Amino acid sequence: MAKETKRVAKGSAANAIRIPITNVFCESDYTAQMLIGSQKTPANVIMDTGSSTLAVKPSTYDAAKDSNKTPTTLAQEVLYGTGGWAGPVVNTSMVMGSGRNGVTLKNAPVAISSIQQPGNFGRNVDGILGLAYNALNTAYDFKTYIARNKIASGSTYPWIFPAKNFKTFAVQFRKLVTSQAVPQTDVVPYFTELEQNGITADKFAFYTLRSWIKKSSTNASSIAKDPMNNGYFIMGGGEEQTDLYTGDFVNVAVLHDLYYNTNLKAVQVDGCDPIAALPLQVQYRPYAISNSIIDSGTSDLSLAKDVFEAILASLQKLNPKFIKLIEQSNQLSNAGKAIATSALNLSAWPNINFILSGEQGQDVKLVCTPQTYWQTDFPAAGQASFQISGPLDAMNQSILGLPLMNNYYCVFDRSLDSYGIIRFAPIKQP
Repeated sequence: MAKETKRVAKGSAANAIRIPITNVFCESDYTAQMLIGSQKTPANVIMDTGSSTLAVKPSTYDAAKDSNKTPTTLAQEVLYGTGGWAGPVVNTSMVMGSGRNGVTLKNAPVAISSIQQPGNFGRNVDGILGLAYNALNTAYDFKTYIARNKIASGSTYPWIFPAKNFKTFAVQFRKLVTSQAVPQTDVVPYFTELEQNGITADKFAFYTLRSWIKKSSTNASSIAKDPMNNGYFIMGGGEEQTDLYTGDFVNVAVLHDLYYNTNLKAVQVDGCDPIAALPLQVQYRPYAISNSIIDSGTSDLSLAKDVFEAILASLQKLNPKFIKLIEQSNQLSNAGKAIATSALNLSAWPNINFILSGEQGQDVKLVCTPQTYWQTDFPAAGQASFQISGPLDAMNQSILGLPLMNNYYCVFDRSLDSYGIIRFAPIKQP
């Protein structure tokens, strides 16, 4: 899809809104609180640049009590790498932030995840806020189906396809939309709705320090207050938040407005030569676009096979003990345990550099430190978890998630160039 040509002015200290985020509810991905509907029901939603849909659990948001809601004939089904959900779309009011440091949409779409994979959003998470573009936010329009079947509500809410098992539902739902030729339509994502209404500039930023919750004690209150478990989402701004970063920004090109697609040119472990990353295979390009994406909703570095193997080979070359420790960590993790941080000696581990294409195609090197690709004090104090994994599938596409972002203050500026750019500046520790 073509991006809007009309833009709000660049973010400034006056219109940039700083929203607190935390990894405490999810224990990995970061959530922010939204207030939904006439009752301003609080919902802790995952802030995800790898999707576009805003969805909340029906156990959190009771649409029956919302006098601001307007049902629609739309239904959404979203499948992630793991899990998925489906449900009706309603329009209602939403608030993020508070007082002057908040924004309100009086009538915007939200999906209700009426049927979902168990544990889909995590036990203490109420939903998800996708921050990618329109192409990932499609819905099925059941207007003709509802009229043909004389459904009394005239809408998909209350949910017209009840089911107990998500897997079974997903198969049946696919058969239904295919056999009935149910048309699809775009739903305007939340952040795009803000920008189009002139509420914020078309940019946002993340300040994060961890990819998994830090559990340096067993005291829940102390864990929740730990600065390492808290961060900020900057709505409508970025560079003006000078207390959150140091040094200069480097700019990475976004290649398409499907995901925040980037071009990973090479990977380099300090002390070793760079190794070129393979391009995305031709058969995947129509729907995956490029060989890497920047994804705030992924708690590890989920790498393409060639990139993952290049890192392991370089670590093996530097010190075979590195590989033995990684293998030990993975074995313990599979058994529900973890390696002792004291066994790692993280000061001896090298940085891992991801070399991406900049605005003019130049090399931009982003550094991932041992302190972020190993997450210490997780799953418990004195333990550590390795946060680099191999491919989810056969695609040559690396998902560059929070362990890389944790090293940088990251500004997603969608107002520049054809598809925008992502700016990275060294993060300032609390």
